[in-house]
Order: sequence, then C-alpha cells, then structure tokens
Amino acid sequence: MANSILIIEDDETLRLTLGGFLRRLGFATDEAACGEEGLGLARERRHDLVLLDLRLPDIQGLDVIPRLKEHDEEALVVTMTAYPEVRTAVAALKAGAYDYINKPFDLEDLASLIGRALETRRLRREVAWRRAQSQVCELEGLIGDSPAFRELVAITQKIAASKVPVLIHGESGSGKERVARAIHCQSPRAGGPWVTLNCSALPEGLMESEMFGHEKGAFTDAKQQKRGLLELADGGTLFLDEIGDLSLTLQPKLLRVLETHSFRRLGGSREIEVDVRFVAATHRDLPEMVKAGRFREDLYYRLNVGAIQVPPLRARREDIVALARHFLREAALAIGSPLPLLPAEVEQQLSTYAWPGNVRELRNVLERAVILSEDGRLSTRLLPPEMAGTSSPVAVAPGGGPVATLAEVEAAHIRTVLAHCKGNKTRAAELLGIARLTLRNKLKELRLDDE
Repeated sequence: MANSILIIEDDETLRLTLGGFLRRLGFATDEAACGEEGLGLARERRHDLVLLDLRLPDIQGLDVIPRLKEHDEEALVVTMTAYPEVRTAVAALKAGAYDYINKPFDLEDLASLIGRALETRRLRREVAWRRAQSQVCELEGLIGDSPAFRELVAITQKIAASKVPVLIHGESGSGKERVARAIHCQSPRAGGPWVTLNCSALPEGLMESEMFGHEKGAFTDAKQQKRGLLELADGGTLFLDEIGDLSLTLQPKLLRVLETHSFRRLGGSREIEVDVRFVAATHRDLPEMVKAGRFREDLYYRLNVGAIQVPPLRARREDIVALARHFLREAALAIGSPLPLLPAEVEQQLSTYAWPGNVRELRNVLERAVILSEDGRLSTRLLPPEMAGTSSPVAVAPGGGPVATLAEVEAAHIRTVLAHCKGNKTRAAELLGIARLTLRNKLKELRLDDE
C-alpha cells in the first residue's frame, strides 16, 4: 500500500502542483484548502505524513498540529512557511512538527525532506519491533518448556513475521489472547496499535458501530461522529476474540474488509482505507459451524491462513509448576505481600488436576490462595474443594486410562462453582474467569441450563 500524504494548503495552484508531483512519485494524497477540512480528512483516515501550511484562512497552522496529534500521536507533520516566518516554524517544531521547509521551495528538495521523514518513521517502528522481539516470552505470559509449548512458540514466531490473517484455536482460558499479543509484539507492526474486540460481549447493533464506527446522525443516539476499532487499529493489529460468536449479518462485512482493506462507517458514503492485520481466536469448532450454516465458509478460510492450535493445560503438565510460580509472583506483587512458598504437596495437586478452565483457572486459583495465605506458605486447604483428595477430577487414572471426558470434568467443575455461588451466574463467571455470556453458552453446550 502506497504511503499516504495529506496536503493542507490554501493556495490552490501550489496545492494542485504538490498533489500532482507527489502522485507521480507514487504517493497517495488527500488535499484540503483549510485547517478544518484537513482535520476532517485526518479523522477519516490515517496519513503517513502531513504537509501543513502555517497560514490558513480559518485557523493557524500552529493550532492544527496539536489537533492532528489528538487523532494520531505518531502524526508526522512538515510545515511550509514563507521566509519571514522562520520563528513561527521553530514554534511549530516545539509544537510537535517533524521539520519545516521555506517557501518558495524546490520540489526535489521537498521530496528529499519527505523521504527523510518517512525513513525516520520506518526506523522508529523497526526499533520498536526489535525491542518487542528481544522481550522474553514470559513478558507476554507465554511460559513453559514442554514439547507442546516449544512447538507453539516456534509456529507463533514464524507466523508473526508474515502478514497473513491468523486464526487461533483453543479451549477457553488456554491463553489464546496471550498468543495473539505475542504475534503482534514479534511482528513488524509491534510499534503500531494493538486493539481488541470481544465478539461475544456486545449485541449485534452495538458491535457493528464498535467495529466500523458511525457518522453523526447515523442512528437515534449517534450525536457525533465516532471512529471504529478498525480505524484505531490502522497500522497495527486488530484482535477479534470469540470470532465464532460474530453474527451472520456482520460476517460478510468483515470479509469485505479482509479482502479490500476498506469499509464505510455506519451512515457514511466514503470508503475508508485501513492497513490492519487481523488475528482472531475461538474456542468453538468452526468447521462444524460452517457445516451447520452458522459461520461463513469463505470467512473461515480467509481467517485460517495462519492457523495456530493452543494446547490445553492438561496437554502441557510439565509447565504447570512454572506457570504457578509466575502467577504467585504476580499475585504477591499486586497485593504487596511476600512471595509465598510452594510446597511439594501443593505442586503435586496442581500437577494432577484436570484444569478444565486451563491457564485462566490456574491463575485464579493461585491469586485466591495468595490472598488467603497467612504464614507465607501455601497449603492444600487453600485450594478449591474440587481439587482436594481423591475426589479431584484428574484427567487420567493411575494406570493411564481415562476416567472422564473433558465435557464431564468441565460440567462437574461448573456445577461446583455454581453451587458455591448459590446459583449466581455473574459471580460464577467471575470466579471461572470468563464472561457471563460465555458461561451461559457453556451451560447450554453442556446441557446444564435446565439444571
């Protein structure tokens, strides 16, 4: 995608000359004759650079710069000024402009200045990317050394370096968002925005406005223009969590954005171009949903170019103790208490439990234990009752044979938590570390809703 330059210049001859010259150099351009018009264009799409005249008919260029920065903190502004106004140009630099050029100027000199400015932006992003790549995986919550974990890290690093859309499969609480975040931080987009949208958290009408934004007056309560998350993610990554819950009405609209990199706000007529990488996640069986007509086949294959399967915690038992120690440190720091000891009997119980709620459940259990511990030492009595003694729902019997299916273990755990919360689904969802809507769907899926 060509670099985009916004020209804000009231002199029509100079504005048209600059636009034609820059387009011949391969840039995409937007042009405005006054400050307010330029700010409107800046709100509609992201620009790699802004050429700004300091003398405008409606507002001063010095006042335009901070307003540009409000919409895009990384806005790269080059001011254009007549020779007597060098002091004003210096003031513009202090206000956040990258550089200035005196009028009249040679077009080739301007091209060189633009080239330097864009190279500066590229280097800044590259530095941010390399910093992110140098981070230890632990900083993103990816902790472990099991074969399943090493395989996950290897494929995540390979896919992160590409530009393809990614679909992350895995059970609830297994760490899909952590993997998505690691993909962003290890990609060339690490310096760009990271934006998340939970597709199960909002009703369809609000979801469309949240994703695409809306124009003033698009519907009854649309009292002002709103930029959607697609625009906010321009230049970075948009993470679509629980993509399996996206309505059939919105699925074709998302597919169009994936294919054209453009969309319209609700109530709008202008096509807005965006440069966004899509990373989606789901705990649902999307191929089965495709067969049942509940998920579009074309959208599934478009998202599933970079497919990642996150293993459940029971498939990487060697990592449980390392994760537990990490969560203990986090919890102790959060409440300002000393790091509690992790006795062997607690390690044993943690390592043999089925963890139907996966890593999220492990985190919640350890946070609760740290809060309740009094002598700087954890004990098995601080663990949930379903983990105690021989009644603990382990995944395998001592001889290696299965004792329960995952659905049976999950159902038993949810029943226990609901009983503990006296049937309060909101409180139960909080303890399980999931959204209330996710719990409701899980109850229906496991046929527990009638109970």
